Amino acid sequence: MKRMIGGLTLLSLIVMSSPSAASDKPFSFSIGGGIATPVGGAGESLGSGGQVTMGVGFKVQPKLTLFGEYNFSSLGQKKLDIPQPKVDAPATFSGSGWYQYGGGGVTFTPWQSGKSSVYVLGGAGVYYRSVYVTTPSTGLVTICRPDWFICFPTPVTVDKVVASRSTTDPGVSIGGGYTYRLSDLASFFVEARYHYVWGPDVNNPSGGTTSASAQYFPITFGFRF
Repeated sequence: MKRMIGGLTLLSLIVMSSPSAASDKPFSFSIGGGIATPVGGAGESLGSGGQVTMGVGFKVQPKLTLFGEYNFSSLGQKKLDIPQPKVDAPATFSGSGWYQYGGGGVTFTPWQSGKSSVYVLGGAGVYYRSVYVTTPSTGLVTICRPDWFICFPTPVTVDKVVASRSTTDPGVSIGGGYTYRLSDLASFFVEARYHYVWGPDVNNPSGGTTSASAQYFPITFGFRF
């Protein structure tokens, strides 16, 4: 029994210390965090914030990996002064958001040298976006911000504006990253990615509709095991 335990211990140490153990390992787990910045129309209505992500990967070829992941981004508050009809002073509104994403994709590693490697990726998934709008104004107000999923071109009471609104839509992402192998069991990575999310149509003041699509750009620092 002691010889068996000693042999298993020695074998595990050999596997852990072998460089091929990490490269041949088909499954991986990653966790990280960083900053998420909305761009485009969403960037005019929401601020930057923090984000966390976790995922799993399966290496189907030496340079090709399939992955699945979950991401939560808390976007910062942004204040907007909206002109009001028949009133000289604008009304101030604040919006903050939470974006959640679950999906998968593929990673391709075109370059690797020593402990360093560079990869590109693309994926698709389902995005849940929630936006909370507040205002210190009272009485009647007007506001039309498709990125907040709201449009009241004619005056309404404040209680109809102050609320949390959400939508679930498909989206895609592309990006790339850099990986540095810390040991045979763990690697450090830096990744930048662009997300595009389709959104619902929101009424606009002209009588038509505007798409509440969103774009955001997270930068992630993390570890892969």
